[in-house]
Amino acid sequence: MSTLFQSNLIVKDFKTKIPESRCQLCAVNSICLPSGLSKTELCELESIMTTSKVVEKNVQLFNDGEQFHSLYIVHSGMFKNSSLDENGKERILRFSLPGEIMGLDGIHAESYQSTAIALTTSSYCKIPFNQLLDVSEEFPIIQRNLLKIMSKEIYSNKKTYIDLGSTAKLALFIYNISQRFKNRGYSEKEFYLPISQRDIANYLGMAEETLSRIFKKLQKLGAVNYKKHILTILNKQQLKEIAQLISASE
Repeated sequence: MSTLFQSNLIVKDFKTKIPESRCQLCAVNSICLPSGLSKTELCELESIMTTSKVVEKNVQLFNDGEQFHSLYIVHSGMFKNSSLDENGKERILRFSLPGEIMGLDGIHAESYQSTAIALTTSSYCKIPFNQLLDVSEEFPIIQRNLLKIMSKEIYSNKKTYIDLGSTAKLALFIYNISQRFKNRGYSEKEFYLPISQRDIANYLGMAEETLSRIFKKLQKLGAVNYKKHILTILNKQQLKEIAQLISASE
């Protein structure tokens, strides 16, 4: 085989090689919408996405009542999703971590049913919904992944804190969010929590003064330590007992 012919083959192979996907390099790709996609499918999905756009603390991505147009995936940082009740007071619905999709509640009514606000410097990926539907027709696995995520959110919304006392509510909140960090490859024992006590209290349906008192109680018991937004779980077993996930005898 001539050197020129070999060279032409190398050039041709280089030109047809699919470039490395940005999603494949993402730390949370295994729990995100692109999970399980081939390079070709990832390239198609990325062709319609705005990726890793950075926003500062308190920036809103979309507002309650705004016309629905896109889904937003948290890339880094954290967002809170909230709406206003009938009295015009904020009601926090969830806190969104990397890999989680925001804006799903806007699909059925074609308008967002909540407001998404960055709790710290964060980044996100944006996917126009109509273009996502078009890509999903060609690659059904993308549609399946989206349905799985929607199903998971419905299931998560069924698990509430209503039947728990205030101390158990906070313990369960801490445990749940620690597991969400663990699922993303972060430490489950110590992590930065950019959520104000006011927002945590709002989410759990209790007064801020009550939340502060319970935090002090959990620290006195030796279950957790909380200082300057750094939350450390000192005794996971005890925390689970307080959260009523297990009995004290287990």
